[in-house]
Amino acid sequence: MEIVRFLINEWHILGRLITDKGTVFYSVECPWKNNEPFLSCVPCGFYEVKLVDSPKYGDNTFELQNVLNRSHCLFHVANTAKDVTGCIGLGVGVYPNLSGVSSSRLAMAKFHEELDVETFMLTIRNGTL
Repeated sequence: MEIVRFLINEWHILGRLITDKGTVFYSVECPWKNNEPFLSCVPCGFYEVKLVDSPKYGDNTFELQNVLNRSHCLFHVANTAKDVTGCIGLGVGVYPNLSGVSSSRLAMAKFHEELDVETFMLTIRNGTL
């Protein structure tokens, strides 16, 4: 699975995630802030993602493993970068003004339904669509 970040600016980062089954989701993250915990997007790289029990987001929350100098980098419901603190929000579309992603609750439900796994591998890279 891969997230390709296609919009990177000082306010947020938008990406497109395509599952192994070909389903498309869109991601929103904080901008790059030198990998500062709770402020920066996840660094580009290759990650194992596991289901964990999150005190804030509940059971069955996907967490990226072994993010350098970071912890608790999660996939969760979020429509804008203001809704994430170093995590990744998913949506089914992108707002027309490119300020965030739409229908995040629906996207996360579909994401969990489609994956139905406890672990998967994820690549995050910058690129174009």
